[in-house]
Amino acid sequence: MFRGCVLLAALVVLLSGCASSGTSRPRQEITAESYGKDKTKGLVVVSALWGRTWKCAQFENGQLRSFGFDRLPSRITADDAAADVVVEESAYYGERPATNYVLALDPGEYGLATFAIRVATSATDVKVVRVGRARLFEGGKPIGGTFDVKAGELVYIGHFGLDCYKAPTIWRYYPEGRAGFDNYRQVIKKQYPFLDVENMQFRLMRTSVLGRNYTLPQ
Repeated sequence: MFRGCVLLAALVVLLSGCASSGTSRPRQEITAESYGKDKTKGLVVVSALWGRTWKCAQFENGQLRSFGFDRLPSRITADDAAADVVVEESAYYGERPATNYVLALDPGEYGLATFAIRVATSATDVKVVRVGRARLFEGGKPIGGTFDVKAGELVYIGHFGLDCYKAPTIWRYYPEGRAGFDNYRQVIKKQYPFLDVENMQFRLMRTSVLGRNYTLPQ
């Protein structure tokens, strides 16, 4: 079970546009061949809830399409420039389970820099919500959320999906309780059998506007 709360609707700006076609998995995603070759990296576990949500705020449906993070301090200033870490979905629009990723990243702190949401009022009236650094950074600092990773760590930072409370926005969810996290570890182990998931840490992306504070109970 995943849980969310209220959202910061002011972050959302609607722009006309078409969703991109299918995309590849993130370039930082590890494989059995690449795992362990670079000891200077940290491993970040993230899941995306790409499924379509019906009756999303004032829309017929909505769907998270992408999200990205800049390594801090960010040297990228353009609002529409690609983030350092980008997670995107394919062109599939139906129901689907969470998609899991394990990314090998340079150690440091990362801030949410971009996200995009597809919204529709009908089959022919479709828009894309695009939010960038102009809304997610303030004074050069991220206000949407941050996470950190150290070399050699395996860290889970959250499930990212859609919240539809007042306006569609990205939201950071999580599995509840020790049992929920243990079950999630086994899902990751099945997908990445070469990982030592028993050492996976639960350290959610820190946010005060796009997710609820939560610490795994002892």
